Amino acid sequence: MSRFTPAKIHLVVALAGIAVIVLLLFIQNSGQEPDKDPGGPVFPRIYQDLVTYESRTNLYNADILFINTSSGEHEDLSEEEGNQYRPDIDKDRVVWQDKRSGYWNIYLKNLTSGSLTQITNRTDRETTPHISGDRIVYVTERNISQDIALFNISTGKEYMICTSPDVQWQPDIDGDWVVWEDWRRGPRSEGDIYAYNIPLNQEIEITNSSTQDWFPAVSGGWVVWQSSKHGNFDIMAENLTTRKQIQVTTDPSRQWLPVISGDIIVWIDERNRQWDIYGYNLSSGSEFRVTNDTGNDAWPAISEKNVAYINYPEKSRSNLMITKIFG
Repeated sequence: MSRFTPAKIHLVVALAGIAVIVLLLFIQNSGQEPDKDPGGPVFPRIYQDLVTYESRTNLYNADILFINTSSGEHEDLSEEEGNQYRPDIDKDRVVWQDKRSGYWNIYLKNLTSGSLTQITNRTDRETTPHISGDRIVYVTERNISQDIALFNISTGKEYMICTSPDVQWQPDIDGDWVVWEDWRRGPRSEGDIYAYNIPLNQEIEITNSSTQDWFPAVSGGWVVWQSSKHGNFDIMAENLTTRKQIQVTTDPSRQWLPVISGDIIVWIDERNRQWDIYGYNLSSGSEFRVTNDTGNDAWPAISEKNVAYINYPEKSRSNLMITKIFG
């Protein structure tokens, strides 16, 4: 049973640069004591009007919840108490990492059929899954260090994408492209970004620097990430076909945790001395503000022009917010 229910429907229209933002839905902690739900919702992921997120049940455990923002339908996908973290969604499929067996493995829930499938069954750690179509990418620690693996749902086969030395993690996938954060050159590298084209079986080095290049995301043939190349964290983007690279943000404050859908990028931005969500249209080259809430906004996710994020108006409370970008 879901621990969060649709509390209010807001229609808030605000002009934000070139974009008009309509706040569709807000979901808050429904009256539980703080010690039973200290964290609330976190790590939302969105596909059109379908949202999945991690709901902390206590300091150490979380469940995976789902809500249809059009119908108001909501469900606890985990089916049992325990450690379930880091969900992702594509169409009617939700994946997450799950420790119900005593080991971290990857699970898949089909929202249409209701079937729950255990994708991996290992005694090492399989974590942070992302899904696109029939493909699930995730981090595996079967070789002690963290590597990138891919599972094809249709064939039931698993493939290793990257087994280079040291740590490869924070993967994302869209269509034929997988991206991740890579530490093969050791801690002095501060982290680089790599990409992999599945049909071509080809790995591409996106960055190779002594600066911090972290948290990549991929969509529509573009990879985005946060980089300290210009002194503070800015958002960078590269077209994986043309290899054209651009600096998306130039504000002297910190911009971080970018995500992308098609030609729209959103991220956390600190230019207003709090955490807000800002966006950038790759086609028009224009930047715009997405949120203007009380408190901090974090953990953005985007599908087309639907944006999900977590709002923290108070230290002991968090709200799942859904926003639509027009323009």
